[in-house]
Amino acid sequence: MSIYNFFKSLFKLSYWEELYNKIKENKDTKPVSEETEQCLDCKRIIKIQENFEFLENFIDTIPTPMFYKDENGVFKHCNVALTEFLGLKKEEIIGNTKDYINLKELSEICNKQDTKLMKNKDKQTYESKIRHKDGSIRDVIINKAVIIDKKKDIKGIAGSIIDVTERKKYQKRINKLLKLKEAMLEISYSVVDLDDINELFDLILEKAIDSIENANIGTVLILDDNENLKIIASRGYKVEESEKFTIKLDETIIWKKTNGYIDKTMIVNNIDKMDEINLLAVDENFKIKSVICSPIIIDAKLYGFINIDSSDSNVFDDEDLEIMEYIRNQIQIAVSKYKLYEEMFYLTRYDKLTNVYNRGYFEEIFDKYMSDKQKEDFSLVVFDLNELKFVNDNYGHLAGDEVIKTFAENLRESIRSSDILVRIGGDEFLGVFFKTNSNNLIKKFEVLIENLKNNQIIFEGNCITCSFSYGIAEFPKDSDKYKELIKIADKRMYRYKQELKNNEI
Repeated sequence: MSIYNFFKSLFKLSYWEELYNKIKENKDTKPVSEETEQCLDCKRIIKIQENFEFLENFIDTIPTPMFYKDENGVFKHCNVALTEFLGLKKEEIIGNTKDYINLKELSEICNKQDTKLMKNKDKQTYESKIRHKDGSIRDVIINKAVIIDKKKDIKGIAGSIIDVTERKKYQKRINKLLKLKEAMLEISYSVVDLDDINELFDLILEKAIDSIENANIGTVLILDDNENLKIIASRGYKVEESEKFTIKLDETIIWKKTNGYIDKTMIVNNIDKMDEINLLAVDENFKIKSVICSPIIIDAKLYGFINIDSSDSNVFDDEDLEIMEYIRNQIQIAVSKYKLYEEMFYLTRYDKLTNVYNRGYFEEIFDKYMSDKQKEDFSLVVFDLNELKFVNDNYGHLAGDEVIKTFAENLRESIRSSDILVRIGGDEFLGVFFKTNSNNLIKKFEVLIENLKNNQIIFEGNCITCSFSYGIAEFPKDSDKYKELIKIADKRMYRYKQELKNNEI
């Protein structure tokens, strides 16, 4: 029963309305004193009626769900917003003690809170969950306050409900993105401290799995020159199985799903039901059912994939897809940054053309070696290519570079891993050889010279012979000073070169 109908039945408003209307129509009527008094009472009651109608309309206009329960927990009133939220009619709510506001499992707790609230004549605000008319569970904030009359008696509880589902979802997403941003910053900062790119992918995979809800395990696969994908980082898989696993690019799920047009992240569901899919096994109790697959593209070329896997079907959504796209972009930046750093690091130590040590790095490590009190005997050798200027002038500098590379490759293959080869600059090289002597080195170099003579370089149809001169100084026999050893070896190298010109060798 509405507030209006309640008062209408109580005061028989139809009688008073009729009387009041008659008085309004006939202004000259002079009612008796009793009727005048009755009319005044009628006006008051109609005013009350209008006030209650306004109040009811006012409450129903408020978009926030509102309700009123008496001291016995019986619903006495609710607004339209509440009925629309719950998907119920007013008559289904009013007059009942059933808790429509909280989920069934929370009702008992709520009733205890209401009892305590009325006892303390207090106010209360708390978060809870309500089943919406569409069947979804909504996160809400419930505000309650005890109603007290002029006599200080408790008349029940008034409350309102604010749906914060979208707000919480948005906040959760913001928190997730902030966490993800921190993770990606950690990856970016760690690039310069990592010794191996595999460590970078291991860290990336760990952060990606942490960032994707319902993700269980994952892998990072890198594409080789033969279009094979190999796992270089994994989480949740057996290490020995991961190291053995390989798959052709055109046999992958993403290749088959896209017909080879791989350019963005995609979700693949129901993998366990697909035929002819080569998957890395986890264990008997774990089956991969959903995958987010992200291609890693570096310099416009496919570099590999990062796969995030789940044992549940249809668990990944558009939000996960968006997160993985962000991760993918950050991975590409991190890998490019690492490769750039690696190249810069490489150039600080190695000669780019020949892949042997450069002069600066060699002198740095050699100074440390020479400062050691216990030093092993060694032979220092200075090398110089013969007739390189002639090659450059007649066949071009690219031909000259080919001669330099050929010399470095052949010499490196003929020495031990413990020996050191350095490009001093131009066509000059330096070698440090341990556990040997001048006679053994001379034999080695003469064999190499003969091999180079018999295996000429073919460059743009031209036959070019790679030839070199060398000079040897022994430590500590010739000197215990680096500069003095260089001077001695250099002098002997020029003597060898002169003898070669004079056909004395």
